[in-house]
Amino acid sequence: MLSEAVLRSLGTLPSTVAALLQAFPYDYLYGSIAADTSIAKKYAAPGRHCHAWHVGLEIYDQARDEPLRAFALGYLSHLAADVVAHNYFVPRQLAVASRTSGLGHSYWESRFETHLGEGHARRAKEVILLDHGRSDELLDRVLSPTIFSTPTNRRIFRGMVYVTDSESWQRVFKVAKEMSRWDLPDDEVVRYVDRAYDYVIDFLVRIDRSEPYLLDPAGDEALSLAKRVRREALRAGGETVLIEEADRRFTMPESPLAYARGAASPIIPALGTRGAD
Repeated sequence: MLSEAVLRSLGTLPSTVAALLQAFPYDYLYGSIAADTSIAKKYAAPGRHCHAWHVGLEIYDQARDEPLRAFALGYLSHLAADVVAHNYFVPRQLAVASRTSGLGHSYWESRFETHLGEGHARRAKEVILLDHGRSDELLDRVLSPTIFSTPTNRRIFRGMVYVTDSESWQRVFKVAKEMSRWDLPDDEVVRYVDRAYDYVIDFLVRIDRSEPYLLDPAGDEALSLAKRVRREALRAGGETVLIEEADRRFTMPESPLAYARGAASPIIPALGTRGAD
């Protein structure tokens, strides 16, 4: 998990943040997972989307002690990483491949996770099996229900984590990936992972002055734009024009951040890289 790479890089963080995460690593790890526990997020009350910065900061503000603050920083770290997923990676993939049956938002996030190593889902399951009752109570106070209550959302999400760690799910998804004509090379995954790591560290260092804070973690505009880009580009000139336009619209901009390049160990061990040059 990306959050584990952060825990291996505490020397890059402000001393108070580093000490907090070092003291309560599992609270931080759970926070980095719990941001995805809301199902059907778009049905939350207006302004209460669980992937909004102000909601994440509200969770932090209501954290009453250090373990809960570590949890809240994990939640906010997830939002920083999702800036990359929801504004660049997923929109581009949806633009170029959404016509193919079943290739939606969740598919591409799951496809991405297959590059993170076989133990990724198992590690997430190990973390959520621990007692996080106080953190869950904090989420219940802050998060808005969607079509389900917050506790029901959490139960559904945990069931999904169990399924993705099963051998049958792994076999089914492997077959689906092999049958897809859309490749996802490791070096491309590395670029997104590096930027996500840079954004998480940058947020933990600079908070509201950080690069990711300027963008929407939910990526609503980019995800909506992906559909329009696909429709208009295909009308204008076919798949070649579509890929060019998707790259133009959704390629990550240059960034001066270099935390991934300077990391002492691989960000994602399964990818065996210390960051793209």
